[in-house]
Amino acid sequence: MTSIQTIQSGGKPIRVHYSEPETGAPFRAVLMLHGAGGNVYFWLDHIAPAIAQLGIAVYAVHYFDGTGTKYASAAVLADGVSIPAWLETVRDTLAWMAQRPGVDRERIALLGVSLGGFVALALGTEPAPGGVALRAIVDLSGGLAPPWDGMATEAFPPTLIVHGESDPVVPVVNAHLLDALLTRLKVKHEIHTFPHEGHWFSMRTQIEVMRGIAGFLDEYL
Repeated sequence: MTSIQTIQSGGKPIRVHYSEPETGAPFRAVLMLHGAGGNVYFWLDHIAPAIAQLGIAVYAVHYFDGTGTKYASAAVLADGVSIPAWLETVRDTLAWMAQRPGVDRERIALLGVSLGGFVALALGTEPAPGGVALRAIVDLSGGLAPPWDGMATEAFPPTLIVHGESDPVVPVVNAHLLDALLTRLKVKHEIHTFPHEGHWFSMRTQIEVMRGIAGFLDEYL
């Protein structure tokens, strides 16, 4: 069962859903970032249970709250205002998480879906977004866009890359480019691409993806 709290970022109220273990503090934590559709609840239902069963706290932020965005269209992504605001909101959420009672601030990861993957990976180029040294990143159907692809260093967090080979929204070349970049930087990472899968995954593949996410986080977080 998740709770919800409102935090402040950029002078705006931001909703954060969270589910924390009742025992086992200090506990590991994952911040989930939704995609362009802004559907936090869908990802909480589909992804959070696989993470929570490991005793990891799960948080999900409505990072669109700060800009009043309902859907991140191409025009919104190019407006020069929204992306910096979203990055700042996620930094502020990470800082808030790190101060939560029970959270091990040294063991916090980001998990992003589609647009959320781009946001997570962009923050992975920073030494400590929100004052948090990220332990890992999970990228589902996202990528690392310019100019952030030129800002990544050997200090980039261990990363799990998951993508459908037939993705019509974010082409799988984004996964391969990220793989090549992290290989060149000698960053620990895994890449899993799935033939005939699109921007999200069939039920059968979802089971495999959830197992992969759980295994990766258990190892690196």
